[in-house]
Amino acid sequence: QVVTVHTEIAYGAVEVSTVYLNGVPINSWKADNQGNFVAKFLMADVKTLDGLVIGGYNTLKIVGLTHDDVPFWGEQDVMIIDVAGKTR
Repeated sequence: QVVTVHTEIAYGAVEVSTVYLNGVPINSWKADNQGNFVAKFLMADVKTLDGLVIGGYNTLKIVGLTHDDVPFWGEQDVMIIDVAGKTR
């Protein structure tokens, strides 16, 4: 299970080893059908973030660098829900 982040950054421009989501390192990545970078982070790691509020909005922020060392970032408030039958 993963948390997927879609960007508008060209897939080939990203230095993958520099990509994090709230300090969680990237687990896998791919290009979408428009050639943009898509990052995937392990849900188990995201669930351990300090201050994560289940049933409330949490700000998730992706950061990284391009191959030219240009920093990029984006953030979004995301509602985190508890799926019935699943535990944190």
